[in-house]
Amino acid sequence: MKKNNTYPLTHIFGLAVIGVLIAIAYKLTFLWMYDRYMGADSYYSHGFLVPFVSLFFIYQQRDHLRQTEQKSNMIGVYIIFFALLLHVLGTVFYIFSISGFSIFFLVIGLVLFLFGTKISKIIWFPLFFLVFMFPLPMAVINLISFPLKMLAAKAGVWIVSLLGVPVYGEGFNIYIPAGHLLVGNPCSGLRSLIAFLALGAVFAYLAPIGTAKKWFLYFLSIPIALLSNVIRVPILILVSHYWGLEAAAPDTFVHTGSGMLVFIIGFLLLLAIAKVLEWRT
Repeated sequence: MKKNNTYPLTHIFGLAVIGVLIAIAYKLTFLWMYDRYMGADSYYSHGFLVPFVSLFFIYQQRDHLRQTEQKSNMIGVYIIFFALLLHVLGTVFYIFSISGFSIFFLVIGLVLFLFGTKISKIIWFPLFFLVFMFPLPMAVINLISFPLKMLAAKAGVWIVSLLGVPVYGEGFNIYIPAGHLLVGNPCSGLRSLIAFLALGAVFAYLAPIGTAKKWFLYFLSIPIALLSNVIRVPILILVSHYWGLEAAAPDTFVHTGSGMLVFIIGFLLLLAIAKVLEWRT
């Protein structure tokens, strides 16, 4: 029988000390992450939820973890040193995205060193899922956002033209009789893409299907996110055409509601595909 792990007060105190030291060392990085989460056009407003989701999945494995032997793995020390090196480089050069991702490696290194390989394998998904809480550099965001905005604008113009509405597109600019619309960063679909990659990971992890199908379901979250956003742009164009530009302006009910609508559509598509794959298993 495997040893039943217990966690005495000394262990809990040690983990608390490590947590405090991390909070001190990464203070500027955490403040940067908070600003990215709370930004007006944030792509990572879901970041606050990610660690709680990971903790929930770890909690679900609590019985398995108690029965699993703990054996420190020294590879974790090398990963910790690598993470700290990234953190130093990120803070010295004020590239906080590097420092942010170093937290991901730091957590993995600490788990390996403190709890060992067996426990790390049990909670591999909660550890991996933490990657979704660390914002990408804005240079990368802008690089990805540009073609997505172009796709959304062209697809919106094409769909609306099929419905008989006079429309003309030029880059991110869309012209209708009511006036001029601009496809901005929030309408690029990148926010949906990042959110659906995280959501798709959860769906794939929970779905009782084979590994190949799990990966298939996960990667389907990419076209689903793009498709849901393609639906949103024509809605905003049509509302602007029939009810005026003000009706679909940013921060209006229609603009915000359309974002929620396409997220629900994407969520239901992921759920339906997961059920189909489960049924076909």
